[in-house]
Amino acid sequence: MQIIELSQIKGLIDVRELITDLEEGYALYSEGKVEVPPVGFLHFQDPLGDVHIKYGYIKRDAIYLIKVASGFHNPELGITASDGLMLVFSQQTGKLESILLDECYLTDVRTAVGGAVAAKHLAPHAVTGIGIVGTGVQARMQLEMLPHAVDCDRVIIWGRNQEHVDRLIADIEEDTTFWPTEFKVHGTTDMDHLTANSNLIVTTTAAKAPLIHAEQIGTGT
Repeated sequence: MQIIELSQIKGLIDVRELITDLEEGYALYSEGKVEVPPVGFLHFQDPLGDVHIKYGYIKRDAIYLIKVASGFHNPELGITASDGLMLVFSQQTGKLESILLDECYLTDVRTAVGGAVAAKHLAPHAVTGIGIVGTGVQARMQLEMLPHAVDCDRVIIWGRNQEHVDRLIADIEEDTTFWPTEFKVHGTTDMDHLTANSNLIVTTTAAKAPLIHAEQIGTGT
């Protein structure tokens, strides 16, 4: 039984392969070849937090998987909000084969790759501007994945808080590992500005009320 740490997991990932793999997974699900039972859920009030337990398998595959991913309000503790792991079992014997100590990283990557897959198949043929709604982890990761799916270097990042917008842009511009580094990124707190200048828009917030309305979306976006 293998225990695979986060640093190892990051070293094994190839984004282009992930996009192809997720496309295949979506197709298998649509063809009825995947079993995904309802999500298990734990909610905590004090401190505020959620835990999701997800599980599933591809029929007649070698393995099945159980994932535990949590999100707690941890900033005041100086630790990340998310954590988790994945348990990989044999579909033939039920034996535990691997523990992936991904600390919720694979969940974030999967969400971001899902955005890239959607953009690859649904975005306009000519993307003239990318709009990112939000300033958190997923905003950054979605933007990292998009160049593998669309050809555009103009990006607008929207946030309610200008300081958070500026911080994300600075992080992107200063990170030498960010690809592509030739992104032309600017920020705004004006949603009309973002929608007027973006024909591919990615929403990455946990908003409880609408942030974008139909009349703001340009034809073909």
